[in-house]
Amino acid sequence: MRKLLALVLGVALLALTACGSGTPKSVGAVEPLSSIKVTPGADDNTAPKVEFDTPMKATAPGAKVIEEGDGATIKAGQDVSYKMSGYNTQDGKEIGNTFTDAPMTLSVEDALKEQDAEIYNVLVGTKVGSWVAYVRPDDTAEATEGESKSAEPAEAKQVLILKVLDAKDKKITFKKEEGDAKKGTEASATLGDDGKATINIPAGNEPPADLKVTTLKEGDGAKVKKSDTVTVNYAGATWSDGRQFDSSYDRGEPATFGLNQVIKGWTQGLEGVKVGSTVLLTIPGKLAYDGSAGKPQGTLVFIVEVTKADAAAK
Repeated sequence: MRKLLALVLGVALLALTACGSGTPKSVGAVEPLSSIKVTPGADDNTAPKVEFDTPMKATAPGAKVIEEGDGATIKAGQDVSYKMSGYNTQDGKEIGNTFTDAPMTLSVEDALKEQDAEIYNVLVGTKVGSWVAYVRPDDTAEATEGESKSAEPAEAKQVLILKVLDAKDKKITFKKEEGDAKKGTEASATLGDDGKATINIPAGNEPPADLKVTTLKEGDGAKVKKSDTVTVNYAGATWSDGRQFDSSYDRGEPATFGLNQVIKGWTQGLEGVKVGSTVLLTIPGKLAYDGSAGKPQGTLVFIVEVTKADAAAK
């Protein structure tokens, strides 16, 4: 969550004790959030007016529902869409906001629970439409050898305000599961009639050494050519831990690109696939991002739904 928030705002945003029935939920050390007042903007594309007593001193993470919505209750495992803004804890000034952008999506699953338990626990059971405040101190740097850490606890430099817009059951679910003892066991997928898919990645087994393409649903369109520009919906995860790192489904819009302008595993894996098809690609690192800084390394697993293919202009 902290990495996601930092990317969303494009600035250095570093990034439960449940209350009784009828009381907005709060988690962790929420006393610093007690003075926050949120006045919503004219619509979901307008940032709110946020006020709180300054300076805000927060030395432990906390999350609190400032104003509860009246929508559906958020369940564990769902994808939550939201917009947010960030504020300096010292003077209350806005650092940045995403209200003029498309909503972002956060998967309320085990990975979030491990990394940011406060956000996970405050969202589960909260209603769509709620305004949520979140604060977390900067991570304390490790002391060098022979030095002791400062006796002063780290303080948060910013507080985040989230507007929860929607919550939906996940479209794509990746699972890392025990496989058999045979090395090279392939990933598999179950595709429902509603388009939802569960991808199983075997644990304890070496990934296939070569590109594997499995057709989950065959379309009836033309075959994709390497020179085509394709439009797809997709989601990708790393074989090593089964964690999703990218998804057009979460962004709420398909991706369009030249098939000869992406990683080799996509170019080779989608060439010849019929438009309308859904395929599972298991791509070894040598055909993916190995050696590229900031990209997922090793074998990757993608589910790809090809919705359109346009021939290159001559």
